[in-house]
Amino acid sequence: MLGHSFNKNNSLLATPKSNEKKLFVYLTCLFIITWYLQLGLRVGILGAVRFEFLLGAFLSLSAIVKLLNDRNSTPIQGPIILFFAVLAFYTLFSYDRSQSWETFFNRVVKFSMLAAFLAAFIRTEWALKMVIAAFLLAMLKMGQEGFMGWITGGMVWENQGIPRLHGVTGLYRHPNSYSGMAVGCLPFIYYLYPISNWWQKLLLIALLVCALIIIVFTGSRTGYVATILLGIYFWRERLKVNKLKYLVLGITISITAYILLPEAYTNRLHSIITLEEAEGSSSETRIQILKDSVNVFLSKPWGVGVSAFPSVRIEMFGRYQDTHNLYLELLTNMSVFGVISFFIFIRTIIRENKNIISRTDKIFVKAIAQAVIAFIYARLFLGLFGMDTYEIYWWFSAGLTMAMYRITYSTHQERFPSKTSRFRRATQIL
Repeated sequence: MLGHSFNKNNSLLATPKSNEKKLFVYLTCLFIITWYLQLGLRVGILGAVRFEFLLGAFLSLSAIVKLLNDRNSTPIQGPIILFFAVLAFYTLFSYDRSQSWETFFNRVVKFSMLAAFLAAFIRTEWALKMVIAAFLLAMLKMGQEGFMGWITGGMVWENQGIPRLHGVTGLYRHPNSYSGMAVGCLPFIYYLYPISNWWQKLLLIALLVCALIIIVFTGSRTGYVATILLGIYFWRERLKVNKLKYLVLGITISITAYILLPEAYTNRLHSIITLEEAEGSSSETRIQILKDSVNVFLSKPWGVGVSAFPSVRIEMFGRYQDTHNLYLELLTNMSVFGVISFFIFIRTIIRENKNIISRTDKIFVKAIAQAVIAFIYARLFLGLFGMDTYEIYWWFSAGLTMAMYRITYSTHQERFPSKTSRFRRATQIL
């Protein structure tokens, strides 16, 4: 998506000028669509032949071979190795080794392969456009399902005293997960809209409408908090341009959105502060989880192991639910080592995207780098009420960052060959 206008050489579908293997770009795009839409569950024959597994295995082997033969490293590889090592250690030394191994293999190892695909196969701006188009196409499809599920009422049923919109597939069936998916679309919409042509703008507007409907009618307080904080992040940038104008505009939009919000969902928003709910005791349950998490950490400050908190909690307190908080999940599962290694990983992604923004002259690459930073913050906001440590989002962001680093580095090398080694030294982590 994604430029004011596309000439023959800058079209989204233009053939890359490099010797990039287009087949692997297309297969990476296919994997992204297959994974997000869970095509194996939607299309019987694809599930029967385990299409997602076979495609992922083929791409994984190809990516590993390519990366092993690639002499040019990226600044993110060190933090990835560190975080991976901590995860592996706390899988081996866990209070529930079987659960830890299942999470490590099925979520950490498999999800991290997406970062490997992007790092190995996405080496040009054309390829990056293809990947983002595939991602947004999957988001648009899920958004359309949410819109139709809301209009028809087919995916809306009562939960915690209010009607809540649910996702079609198991991956995003829960309202909180579905709302998180929609929140994750907002950074890409926000930064791509200004550089898109008219038909791309229409598609982005359609995705925005669907995303807002999902965020509102899932009734997810997690999504509400993340959207508000992300909105503040966006408006903070605008205030630097024209403080008075965007301050007034921001207040106007906030008041209008609040007035238009249906009463049931307004009360849901209020319950974040009042802790009073129409039905159920979700707030009290979360407070109890918080207390138990702190007690587990104080009892076992060295960490209980990857995904082992529920097992330890039921043994200590007779209650099974997980932390429902990214930061408590890191702290209880992998102690301060997990927290430090995770935030080194995240900080490096954010820093390298800022470096890319300052160095690239490619409008599209700059927009995606900005979107990745905002996407990371969105996931961190969602992590206030969600268990996201072992999710794919971090690896998706890391993969995009490594791809854009190579695109930017390649361009810099072509234009300023004498400064190449200096550029690499400036962006590598010691």
